[in-house]
Amino acid sequence: MSKRNKIYWFEGVTEKGVKALLNEENSKFRWLRPQRNRRVLVILMAIGLVLTSMGSYWPTLKTNLNLSAEVGIIVYSVTAIFVIFATLGCYSFLRIAVRSIADAPDELLDERQIAVRNTSFRYAYFILGYILMGLMVMMLFGPELQMFQPEGNDGSYVFISIFFACAALPSMVMAWRERDI
Repeated sequence: MSKRNKIYWFEGVTEKGVKALLNEENSKFRWLRPQRNRRVLVILMAIGLVLTSMGSYWPTLKTNLNLSAEVGIIVYSVTAIFVIFATLGCYSFLRIAVRSIADAPDELLDERQIAVRNTSFRYAYFILGYILMGLMVMMLFGPELQMFQPEGNDGSYVFISIFFACAALPSMVMAWRERDI
């Protein structure tokens, strides 16, 4: 048996990491395995994605909340850091909760896990289509967004949120749908 730890660059995982999540029952993460807790993680992740995308509308929100420049910077900095780290933490826990099946290559999974993963990707693709359609409607009828603008609504947080969603949706769908993982 090879001692090498094969890296799957496209999936962003290593062979030992996936095998450890699939085979070992780590007691400190056992609380993540029940479906109820996985669904709570999915809801928290969805809230984190929405809050991350709301960073694009910060200038409009600051004006509507009547915040001064100094208070606005403090609120913005603390909120942005907290939301992004909380979203990354939820994503990490979500990957552990679904045993990284959504990110694992075919050669490390059995037939049932491959079928579950492929179904999750299919539903995630549909959901992402609806999210993008909603974003298009929001960009048509909502406040104007421009990319990389120092003043006004900067659309970069929407794109960060979309990148988070693309990475997390298969795991989110799997965590929501599967009874036992």
